[in-house]
Amino acid sequence: MPYAYCTTCKRQVLIHPGGLCPEGHAVGRRRGGKHRAPPNRRVARPQRRVTAPAVDRPRPSPASASPPIAYDSTLIEMFGFSESPPLRPAATAVLPKPEPEPLPGLPALKEMRRPTDAAGDTGALVTRLWAATETFTPSADWKPESFDSLAASARTFRWSIVIASLVLLFAGLSLIRWASSMPERAAAAATASYLSATAAFENQLPETRQTVATVTDIDAGTTQLADAAVSLSKLDESARRLFEVAADPLPSVLPLISRSPLEALTPARRAMGTASEIGLTLERRLGDALSYRLVFGKAFRLPPLVTTASQQEIATLGVSLGLAVTDTQEAVEKLPGEPFFANHLLASQQLALRLDNWQVEYLDALRKGDETTASLLIQEIQQKVVALDAGVEAPLATLNDWAETQLGTLQIQLDRISGQLG
Repeated sequence: MPYAYCTTCKRQVLIHPGGLCPEGHAVGRRRGGKHRAPPNRRVARPQRRVTAPAVDRPRPSPASASPPIAYDSTLIEMFGFSESPPLRPAATAVLPKPEPEPLPGLPALKEMRRPTDAAGDTGALVTRLWAATETFTPSADWKPESFDSLAASARTFRWSIVIASLVLLFAGLSLIRWASSMPERAAAAATASYLSATAAFENQLPETRQTVATVTDIDAGTTQLADAAVSLSKLDESARRLFEVAADPLPSVLPLISRSPLEALTPARRAMGTASEIGLTLERRLGDALSYRLVFGKAFRLPPLVTTASQQEIATLGVSLGLAVTDTQEAVEKLPGEPFFANHLLASQQLALRLDNWQVEYLDALRKGDETTASLLIQEIQQKVVALDAGVEAPLATLNDWAETQLGTLQIQLDRISGQLG
């Protein structure tokens, strides 16, 4: 049997009858030349195949054949000068992975019984599953129960949540009650403050009437006028306190809460403002009248005036008269501009200006020994001073009438406040 090169197997093979290689491929014959090497008569040994041991399992599908291994011999071997052709490596069969063993206590899928009926009640399916595993799990006293009975018997309550809910509900109701009563509490506190300030102001009225009588008395002395000043300071303090309490803003409330209890205090607050304004005006004008009287008492206090005097006495009298004129002018400048004393203030200013020229004329008459002129000058200045002293009585009387009217109006306002707050 001659050798030949199989182009499909890519090696020299023995040609079988019919011109086929051992693998069944058609091989063309060629006559060798005269220089052809003697044919190799060795017979290629058949390839060894590894077979898997037989197992009692379903046969896996045949594995796909491996691709042929490329021929990697030398050129000499290709021309037939090799002792034996290279052998193809044997193919190794690939076995499938063995099926995993079932978990202990659970049946395999092929061992579980398949129900013949359609899926029905869940309890029946659970019972069937329980029966399927009885061979692996010890039986227990368990019976399926309906969901309604199970839920009714197993229902529990979280007492912590229940108690917390009750506490929150109680706190919310308490907060709502506190917020709704806040206007009443604020109105009650404001009413108490208003009544206290009104009572303190009303208690000052009797002393204020006495102060009015003292300030408007033409015969009142300096000590009595000083005591009246202390009483007026008390009136000012109580009137300012009443005004501050009335002007104090009311507290705010939460939204959606009625402010009617607080708004009901508006008329009383308005009356308190009016009463405090009357009291402050009364104190201011009485204080100006008191200051006018005290300051005017220092003006026009001239030394004893004579018609004749020596040069030494004239010099001494000139110094004393100059100091008196200076004190008078300073006092007149400090007189307050009280409307009730407007005419009297104008007369005082005019007489103070007259004192400058009068002083010069009077001292010249003394130096010349002109007793008639000196006497006329003395009579002129004394009459004007007396007229000014008496002129205070008319404004004081007008002030007294006005003050009594204001006190009456003030008493009406205080009674109205007490009625509104009571």
